[in-house]
Amino acid sequence: MNISSRQRQILEILLRERDGITVREIAEEVQISSRTVHRELNDVEKLLNRYELKLKKKAGTGLLIQGDQEKLEELKQALLRMIPNEYTPDERKTFILCTLLEATEPVKLIGLAYDLKVTPATISHDLDEISDWAAQFNLQIIRRRGYGVEITGTEESKRKAISALIAENVDESEFIRLLKDNIQHKPVQALDTASQRLFHLIPKERLVAVEHALADLSGLLPYPLADSAYIGLVVHLSLVIERIAKGEQIEIDPVYLHELEGTPEFQAAKQIVERLESYFRLPFPVDEIGYVTMHLRGAKLRGSQFLEDPRAELTASAKKLIRICEEKLGADLSDDRSLLQGLITHLEPAVHRLKRNLKIRNPLLKKIKADYSELFQVVQEAVSEVFPRLRVPDEEIGYLVMHIGSSLEKTDRGRKHFRVLIVCSSGIGSSKMLAARLKSAVPEIRVLRNASVFEINDIDDKEYDLIVSTIPIPSKNPEDYIVVSPMLTEKEIEKIRSVLRKNQPSSTVKTGQPPEASSLGQLESLHASLGYAVDLMKNFHLVTIENQDMNLPEILFQACETLVNQGIVKQSEPVVHQLLEREKQGGLGIPEAKAGLFHCRSEQVTKPSFTMYALRDPLPIRSMDEGTVEIDKILLMLTPVSIPREAAEILSEISALFIEPETARILASDDPSDIRQYFIQHLYRFCSEKINHRERL
Repeated sequence: MNISSRQRQILEILLRERDGITVREIAEEVQISSRTVHRELNDVEKLLNRYELKLKKKAGTGLLIQGDQEKLEELKQALLRMIPNEYTPDERKTFILCTLLEATEPVKLIGLAYDLKVTPATISHDLDEISDWAAQFNLQIIRRRGYGVEITGTEESKRKAISALIAENVDESEFIRLLKDNIQHKPVQALDTASQRLFHLIPKERLVAVEHALADLSGLLPYPLADSAYIGLVVHLSLVIERIAKGEQIEIDPVYLHELEGTPEFQAAKQIVERLESYFRLPFPVDEIGYVTMHLRGAKLRGSQFLEDPRAELTASAKKLIRICEEKLGADLSDDRSLLQGLITHLEPAVHRLKRNLKIRNPLLKKIKADYSELFQVVQEAVSEVFPRLRVPDEEIGYLVMHIGSSLEKTDRGRKHFRVLIVCSSGIGSSKMLAARLKSAVPEIRVLRNASVFEINDIDDKEYDLIVSTIPIPSKNPEDYIVVSPMLTEKEIEKIRSVLRKNQPSSTVKTGQPPEASSLGQLESLHASLGYAVDLMKNFHLVTIENQDMNLPEILFQACETLVNQGIVKQSEPVVHQLLEREKQGGLGIPEAKAGLFHCRSEQVTKPSFTMYALRDPLPIRSMDEGTVEIDKILLMLTPVSIPREAAEILSEISALFIEPETARILASDDPSDIRQYFIQHLYRFCSEKINHRERL
């Protein structure tokens, strides 16, 4: 069935807005009148009927499509294949650009008008706007009467333009469907949609080879790629092959290339390139590997599982952005720590992309601009103040608006809160960092307790809405809890959100309130917390270990021996064995802090202990992001097998500090009193909040 581009736009909006949307909102997005929307809906309803779907008009909500989920998916796939009988101005310009970029000789203006079913005057107007777009790639549109129209510029400029066109105009699902159809040798219809025309700019054989080279990309990288990032990589590699085949080469600054060579992305890029070299029998210079690395590094998902404490400059930029938005909006955002962390996580790869002129696509941009127009302008102005030397596109602004908007919405009352039990092998190390990451990613979560796997059988499951564990729990049914990594990947976050969406918060205990207890019991608990905090800090010390030619077990043994002398550890060997066994379950290195947090519960430990050891020579160990990090300090956190809840809370509070950017700076200090004072100040704040009955983990 042929449908107009306008009808297709309306259908796509209705399919996207599953909770309903008003006619006025549709009209604003499509940029037509409400009366025109009503007129187009007649044909839209006829199409829906073919798929046994209904257009429901609901008071207060607007329009929404109702019907079987399979039929909805069938309609979505059909939309991708439907040929529009007219084109929007944007689609028209995309077609013209594709035609000019493909052409090897001038194209007649009247021919373009005929193909696109418009007048030559309309094409001429389109070419005026296209000229401005092409100029940013150093391309020029040449028009001469009797000669035709052509686009001039270097091959590299044309390839950059092609990449940008695909990034800006092709929907991820449609591109991937077209890619799969080509690889599986399925017949592709005539090139009548913008996406198909863009896709045709890249030779089919090359796409097949690139797809095969990226077949197990997830196994080469320590983090997943979004569909948009995957598409960007496919297009980039396809164009790189053409450049090399023509004998053209690019160059990267040698110093920057040397930096890239030390990253895990460089190793992944190297393997990808080796496969392409084998297939095309073309030698790839190391600079090209560097370029692929840049794409991989610029394509990290927001909120990736890396625990990457940013540089002070980046943190300062995020704080400045928040402060400016606060002033312009008259809202208090500075206390929202998850906003700061979210901005830092996004800004690191974003700044990298901007400095290297790498594009990003934001499929929600139109909706963000429509729903948050005022906030968009505020963030845009703030970004120009914070990053005056960078040209930040609307796509990046859109993502920042989502962060700021989410923080503003947190102030709304009536938010649902979920209680989560977090379990790890000891209950004192990675569980607290996982709790902090989880609360940052899912603000609705209120974590009431961190526990060890040994305590799980003594805990009433009904008090919690969800159990999250870093290790399998033998005594539990796998359906009753979720196993995640300590760093919490995006996929794991989405799984947790999915489970919480299906559950209503339990009302067993009031959210955010401590369990009922007598006033005397509360005083005793506070006294115990203060006692453990004071005892830990009194016994905290920094010892330097001359670790030349020593391996990790030997270093840990020497560290434990210092505690044997103090009566905190009975025998070092069993404790070292437990520490090494714990490390086998997952890396313990904290990348930006250049420290390893080793912890365990042991019968050989007489009381809770927290100590630190400086290494003369850096030691490579597994990091929490499953990479490798060279550490120059070891933090040792030991407890007896059974400890009171108050002691576990204090130790967990200490371990949570290692996701703070400031901690990395403090740990670099050579003065043990500065480091000790840092921990004392944070524990004092924790105990003060507890006394004042503030919200706590």
